[in-house]
Amino acid sequence: MIGLPTIKDQLAAMASRWPAFAARRLDDRTAAWRGPLRPLMRTYEVRIVYRAPLIFERIDAMRMQPDVTVLSPRLKPMARSAEGKLPHVYWGDDGSASLCLFDPDTREWSPADLLADTTVLFTIDWLTCYEGWRATGEWTGGGRHPSPPASEGATP
Repeated sequence: MIGLPTIKDQLAAMASRWPAFAARRLDDRTAAWRGPLRPLMRTYEVRIVYRAPLIFERIDAMRMQPDVTVLSPRLKPMARSAEGKLPHVYWGDDGSASLCLFDPDTREWSPADLLADTTVLFTIDWLTCYEGWRATGEWTGGGRHPSPPASEGATP
């Protein structure tokens, strides 16, 4: 594939690699997927929403990253944790939590990547770290949690 993957490319890759995920195209550049992931102990229902950028848009991984939310079971905050009540998430104005899956400064992800090869695997890793954190209170996923740009609000 040359250039940035289109939403059609993203839909095809997800269908091929993650067939248990149901896809819904929201418009000509945006899609949402919903499906199960089981990192270690539990199966989680997650939602991924992504808008493919146009080639002439300013490419900013922080602003254009996929929005990943755990739908069920609900993520459980902990009152006493050195990592905060729920680590590595972006809080929405409505109290929802989108997962912080990568540090945009390290170039771990870009809009040139297929979600099926990156975002889903990053989500499994995040959920594995979450299960460990729930058991021990320690976040083992490492990473740096950047603040979202002020103009973008609280969610990516």
